[in-house]
Amino acid sequence: MIRVALIGLVFSVFLFLQPLHAVFFFSDGDPSKNTTAPGVVDGLNADDVWGLQGSFGSFLGTPIASQYFITAKHIGGSIGQSITFGAGTANEGSYVTVDFEDSPTTDLRIWKISGTFVQFAEMYTDSNEAGKELIVFGRGRQRGEEYLGPGGSEDLRGWEWGAADGVKRWGENVVAGYANSGSLLGATFSSSGGSNEAMLSVGDSGGAVFIQDDSTWKLAGINYAVSGSYYSNTGVNGSGVQAGLFDQTGIYSSTNNTGFALSSSGPGLFYSTRISQEQTWIASVIPEPTVTGLVLLSGLALLPRRPRRR
Repeated sequence: MIRVALIGLVFSVFLFLQPLHAVFFFSDGDPSKNTTAPGVVDGLNADDVWGLQGSFGSFLGTPIASQYFITAKHIGGSIGQSITFGAGTANEGSYVTVDFEDSPTTDLRIWKISGTFVQFAEMYTDSNEAGKELIVFGRGRQRGEEYLGPGGSEDLRGWEWGAADGVKRWGENVVAGYANSGSLLGATFSSSGGSNEAMLSVGDSGGAVFIQDDSTWKLAGINYAVSGSYYSNTGVNGSGVQAGLFDQTGIYSSTNNTGFALSSSGPGLFYSTRISQEQTWIASVIPEPTVTGLVLLSGLALLPRRPRRR
């Protein structure tokens, strides 16, 4: 992917975001696009990380240790619910949850299962994500109707959220910077991105963001929110239009429908909770050494602690 990234940008305005209750693309609206394993992406095979995305209710979860997976807190879930992996993947089958632990400061939740995962993700621990290319996974909505500029103009600004189909998809983007005091990774929906340039919508919560570290795709984020909703003017009531926009200029947004303000100019963004900033909490929840895929990392000792039931 060739793109001018906003290296080191800190997003100081953290407004007009809505939690993600599906990956769609700038290049086309084909609902079958990127619904199978990615193969080689940016020079590195990504089939293994595709197989690490398990269905958890209507959302996704990612194994991070032999008995633990991570997802978004706001999607809910209940003890006794299963995470399921498709046929042909290393973790094929269903695994029943027995406990969970919530991050006290972010939207992350770690679930414990009764079985054992054969394969799980290595986590990205460095704090240099900005400017790195990423793969993002999610389930949910297709690309919908065109969203045009304000005032009756005919200039295309993006697309409304389309039909919800619950299909797992993958896309590409670039980490543009950080938000919410560094707890979130941000990525823009850019018209200059490649053929797999992706934006998120309702259904993508809990899906994973992976970035490359040497010869490995590592877990860097868990999908959390997007910019929006959008309004043509401040007199529009209701929930507004849910859309992925590559140009927000002159379009209004609201926060919980209590007020209106002009969106920032330029593209909309999606946000993922940053794994690198939660390593202390993650280590406190998982009472075992973390492994990379099937390879044990030596020299890492974590103190056992049973996750508290919430």
